[in-house]
Amino acid sequence: MMGFGSSFLNTADFTTLSMAAAAISVIASSMLIMISRLFALKDLEQVAKTEFVYAASTVFIVVMVLAIVNVGERALAAPDSSLARSLYLISFGCPVNSIAVFDANTLIDWMKLYLETPAKCVQSFMVVLYGLSVPVEAMASVYMEIFMSEHASGFGVKWIAERITNTTQSMSFYMYMFYLLVHVLNFVKGYAGFFFSIGVILRAFPPTRGGGAYLMAISFGLYFVFPLAYILVATMALPPSDIVVPEMTTDMAGSQVCQSRDGNFQYICALPEVTSPQDYGCGASIGKMNDFQAQLEENASILENMFNSKILSFTRHLISAICILPMISMVILLTFVLNATNLFGGNIPEIGRGLVKLI
Repeated sequence: MMGFGSSFLNTADFTTLSMAAAAISVIASSMLIMISRLFALKDLEQVAKTEFVYAASTVFIVVMVLAIVNVGERALAAPDSSLARSLYLISFGCPVNSIAVFDANTLIDWMKLYLETPAKCVQSFMVVLYGLSVPVEAMASVYMEIFMSEHASGFGVKWIAERITNTTQSMSFYMYMFYLLVHVLNFVKGYAGFFFSIGVILRAFPPTRGGGAYLMAISFGLYFVFPLAYILVATMALPPSDIVVPEMTTDMAGSQVCQSRDGNFQYICALPEVTSPQDYGCGASIGKMNDFQAQLEENASILENMFNSKILSFTRHLISAICILPMISMVILLTFVLNATNLFGGNIPEIGRGLVKLI
């Protein structure tokens, strides 16, 4: 199931289910009005009229949400020309006229692109750290005695070994968070419409009206508001990284634009090349340690730039994209749900009362 209005179990889409529930509520309220007038029950007629208004408003809300999703998502999340495409290119320093088409049709797809861009560079970073850890750990394991009592690393690379370990652990945690977010977003993309339809059905009847309105608000918010808030916040606040660099080229007019290959946006992970761990061989003789030290000294400026500058900027970029910005977007989502629940005809305290009445 792809999209908010997709089918559920290939039988009937959520619009049909929602409209059927609202129609049943409208018919029941109309019959109740006729019965109350037939027997001159004024109080019952007043209650029936109120329920009729709620039922009619349910139909209006479903139509309104459908219009917002269909029209708004087409304008905001089209893969070739949309607001999300322009914001994504701008956030990575690319001109909006770059010829690049993205495999994204919903706001959730665009949010996943923001998350995937730094996450894909983590794998390349891990390869670099793994290649460096072989000589560095071997050299750091050689100790010398100082004044017959103190032990110190014979090659002075213990700080590099510790930084490799800390960076590997941090990136492993961020990747767990990335996969957790992606799986949650995939679930929301597939089932938001279904849960919205359940909310409409619950809202159509008095005992569960509050719970239905809350479910409608949070389903719509997770599908539409949460990724939109993330895209806007990420465009304004995502810090640049020296590692995630767009691949640039020159267009016909001589302007610098982002490179696209097969129509897809391209970026490179600017990381130094390291010797393959298989090339180091086995053993940790003093001769090999001297060779390792010579290689590190030859690439001292590159390593110093990576450990003192690139790791810092890339980690800041990764933390913001995967941890901080989703938290800010969640605060915006909860604010929307708190207000939209009343807009959809429910109140959060009514959820408990509705369940009690239902039981």
